[in-house]
Amino acid sequence: MLFDRNVILFDEQATDLESALSILADRLYQAGCVTETFKPAILAREAQFPTALKTQTIGVAIPHTDTDKVTVPQIAFMRLKRPVKFLQMGDNTEIQVKLIFMLALKESTDQLALLQSLMALFQNNQMLGYLQTVRDKDTFINIMKTAGIAH
Repeated sequence: MLFDRNVILFDEQATDLESALSILADRLYQAGCVTETFKPAILAREAQFPTALKTQTIGVAIPHTDTDKVTVPQIAFMRLKRPVKFLQMGDNTEIQVKLIFMLALKESTDQLALLQSLMALFQNNQMLGYLQTVRDKDTFINIMKTAGIAH
């Protein structure tokens, strides 16, 4: 199961990109999924290689870092109460991000398949609508299963 209930967060308050990523990285660490080097690595990688994307309806981000900082493969999810500014992947345009999928994967080969599934999810406006309103972690996990992201 890639979505531990302890790392699924709804309507979190974050003042900026760093605080949003820190909240999620700390949760992954507390859940025993990543090493203590994960948080500084994810912040550094996001600064160098932005991961935000603007969909038709909302800004999303998929921060990730090296597999050696992961002990148990996991995806952390956060829906922010208010969007925060991220830089868009590819062109560094500022966009407002509301949904964050933080990838903590042990195999780099898993990352490509997962990114493809996430991209398909991001192109599905109905699913993105569900993610903006879901309040129950089991319902969230079922949405991820429907999208082919969780098992």
